[in-house]
Amino acid sequence: MNKLFLMLLFVGFFFLKAQADNILLPYDYSDTHSIPIKMNILEEISTKDGLIEGDIVKLKVKRDVYDKRNLIVKKNTIVTAKIETYITKGMNGFPAEIILDNFQIEGIKDTQLLSTYTKTGKNFAPLVYPIKWALTPIPFLGSVTNLITGTNATIRTDDDIVIQYFPNWK
Repeated sequence: MNKLFLMLLFVGFFFLKAQADNILLPYDYSDTHSIPIKMNILEEISTKDGLIEGDIVKLKVKRDVYDKRNLIVKKNTIVTAKIETYITKGMNGFPAEIILDNFQIEGIKDTQLLSTYTKTGKNFAPLVYPIKWALTPIPFLGSVTNLITGTNATIRTDDDIVIQYFPNWK
């Protein structure tokens, strides 16, 4: 009984602590006014090239970005981003994936950006799994679909990469 009481007290303390932390946030991020920033990558990258998580890629802003007639980012400004996650293509039709994040734009704080960009290859899993299930009753034939993979992910120089800038966030 005492152990149960102590455990409930312990859990209750952390629940109240989490609630108090949420109340004391320094800023309210509920303002949803955002401005899109459109970019293109300078050099094509692909999962077939053996990317490394943490590598820096360079992008160029496509057009001037304004907030109420104030120039925020100039056209052709060079922006850097990090390859946050790199997922290789897998069996049963699962595609490769590249996730860019941590965009750095001069004059803009990273707390003012929602800046995740994801590029995925072609996903064949919706096609592969029904075939796999149909072949499973026949010994070993269901496993043949393990050899089917999705495609590589490639971010090309003409792909539009759009992130959101929130001018009212601190």
